[in-house]
Amino acid sequence: MNKKILLIDLDNTLIDFNECARHSIMNAFEELGFSYTEKVFETFIEENVKIWKRLERGEITKPQLRADRWNLILSRLGIDFAGTIIEEMFENGVAKGAYPVEGAYELLNHLHGKYKMYIVSNGFRFVQESRLRIGGFEKYFDGLFVSEDIGIPKPAKEFFDYCFENLGNPDKNDVVLIGDSLSADILGGVNYGIDTIWFNKNNEPVNDDIKPKFTVNKLSDIKKFL
Repeated sequence: MNKKILLIDLDNTLIDFNECARHSIMNAFEELGFSYTEKVFETFIEENVKIWKRLERGEITKPQLRADRWNLILSRLGIDFAGTIIEEMFENGVAKGAYPVEGAYELLNHLHGKYKMYIVSNGFRFVQESRLRIGGFEKYFDGLFVSEDIGIPKPAKEFFDYCFENLGNPDKNDVVLIGDSLSADILGGVNYGIDTIWFNKNNEPVNDDIKPKFTVNKLSDIKKFL
């Protein structure tokens, strides 16, 4: 593909969010004297996916997500404790984790210098900035676009309007979006009229309603197209 600008998702595309989350939860539970089991992490994943989908659909705001996420998780686990306290501990813990997805550095080294590259994320700015710095990812990127600043998350058109305005309104044919989420990254890119590469690392079933330009199961496969 003849492209000039790459918009790349961060969580579970370049950085393994699940691994960051697992370590953060284990540390928080240990500090609080709570028993950690695999059920805790499984419950977190289930509730976290659901609440972020609600954010993507515009049903809740970022402050509501922060206020509600761990209350929902703790309620399911039968733990009587203030979820907002664990939320703060959790975010601070995740901000210290930068476990790379397999092939992330290899891909970035291949792309660096050939394209202008920007992170596009629905995550919290302080968390993403911290992990980009800790993981040594900063040097590869020309900027960071986060929904917290924009006021609306991917896949909304307004998210991409903001990005394009701040990029000098490039031709959409010059831009490609790379991400792991069909509902946030790929749907957003497709609806906005830019090419997309879906990093389908979990071999999820193809959704006939959302059609990425290319689909890869390994980050290294992206080098075939860029």
